[in-house]
Amino acid sequence: MLEVRDLKKYFPIYGGIISRVVAQVQAVDGVNFGIRKGEVLGLVGESGCGKTTVGRLILRLIEPTAGQVLFNGHNIADLSSSKLRNIKRHMQIIFQDPYGSLNPRMKVGEIIGEPLLVHGVAKGKENAEQVAFLLETVGLDRGHGDRYPHEFSGGQRQRIGIARALALKPKLIVCDEAVSALDVSIQAQIINLLEDLKEKFGLTYLFIAHDLSVIKHISDRVAVMYLGKIVETAKTEELFSNPAHPYTQALLSAVPIPESSPQREQIILKGDVPSPIDPPSGCRFRTRCLYAHQLCIQQEPEQREVARGHTASCHLLASNRKPVI
Repeated sequence: MLEVRDLKKYFPIYGGIISRVVAQVQAVDGVNFGIRKGEVLGLVGESGCGKTTVGRLILRLIEPTAGQVLFNGHNIADLSSSKLRNIKRHMQIIFQDPYGSLNPRMKVGEIIGEPLLVHGVAKGKENAEQVAFLLETVGLDRGHGDRYPHEFSGGQRQRIGIARALALKPKLIVCDEAVSALDVSIQAQIINLLEDLKEKFGLTYLFIAHDLSVIKHISDRVAVMYLGKIVETAKTEELFSNPAHPYTQALLSAVPIPESSPQREQIILKGDVPSPIDPPSGCRFRTRCLYAHQLCIQQEPEQREVARGHTASCHLLASNRKPVI
């Protein structure tokens, strides 16, 4: 359904008296992945790695510097405004902040019904009926449409955001940290709701998060992102049981586990995440990697197949060298 090819987004930094471009933030730099119909792809990584930027590029909320985003075979970067408008009906987003993404001056019914009006899907009584149906679908009451966003809790606001995303019957939904701002108990409710909606409406998700336990629960496949690049992709069970990239191994070692479970050695990464303005040469993870060697400085690693459907970009996988700590 969705294919991303060599996607890049550089944000210019201006300086000097004439305000010229002095540097660029390489937020996304050559990202490739695909999502099948009905699949949930989890996109995970540290804060600032470019996950949210990827989601917004897919929906063309921001324009890419280079690369392609193919939705059902159509490159959305090449579409005219009218054709893009039709495509966008099938691609929606659930934002991270369940309050900041809702207009505080509009009633909930107006917020949910607005996409139906803009796209000419339903007006008047039909619009009101569809809004009521959507409210009930996400676990709210019909009467809630007459209230304002500030009258709801965080979990209820996120349900409103989900209802708005469902209004145009989309095929793909980008869940941008959709549960990270919620309490743990509410997170579970929203995740279960998203899973139920996926089965009911045949949805496809790009689920962006930094919580690996959430990713493990909801995702069919996982893509791990570091400093603007995807370093590993695999089915969820395969990734969690057999992580191939040193960065993925470090992420998984930091996940809390019960005391009764077998304990694992925690990998402590050295240093800080490099600046995306001036990323390291070669492998971007080499400045924090326990196994880095000379080739990592000189050459960027390619994505290599570790197992069927499991790829990672690390020179150790190509050279079969043993890690040197």
